[in-house]
Order: sequence, then C-alpha cells, then structure tokens
Amino acid sequence: MSTVVATLVCAGTVLAACSANDDVPAPMVSNIEPDRAPAGALVTLHGHNFCQRPGMSEEPLCDAIGEVHFGAAPGTPALWTDTAISVEVPSGVAGRVGVTVIANGRTSNSVPFTAE
Repeated sequence: MSTVVATLVCAGTVLAACSANDDVPAPMVSNIEPDRAPAGALVTLHGHNFCQRPGMSEEPLCDAIGEVHFGAAPGTPALWTDTAISVEVPSGVAGRVGVTVIANGRTSNSVPFTAE
C-alpha cells in the first residue's frame, strides 16, 4: 500500500491554500523620477503590478494602496495606479537609500534613491 501526499505550491511557497492574487507577479519598480530630492518633495515610481489585481489593462486608480519605503521610513503616497506611484519623500531620510513598494503584502525590488 502506498500513500500519496499532495502539497500545494503557490509562487514558489508551500501553502495550505492560494490567495486571490497568486497569478499576479510581485510589484516591480523600474525607476524613480527624480532619483534624488529633499524631504517633502514628490517623486514618481514607475513600474508594474502596483495594484496587485489580475487583468489590469487600463490605468485606473487602485482600489487599495500599499506602502512605499525609503529605507525604513514610510513615504506618503499622493497618487497610486498600477504603473505609477507619486509619493512624498519622508523627513529623516538622508543619503542613498533603497526604495521599495509593498502592495497586498508583497514587496517589490529595491531601487536606489538619494535624499538631499
């Protein structure tokens, strides 16, 4: 007698169940413009999958927004779409830091930014 054990794998992680956004890749930041600015300035992150919804073909605002971090400091988003995020550079950030996006619990790649 043999026993069959089934394991469900979603996005490379062994899980008991898959969530609704498993078919959407993690957010991906292509670049940030400008790539240097002082605290309080608005910068724009360009990329993909910021809304974390499958089938996004237009440029609507997202139903829910996530977080943008400049190093460990959270920025304040002003506009959030599936391919662009405008965010205020937080105070207390100095020098070169990595900027990441967290959308629906998924973290993007990091892009370099210099806080002046």
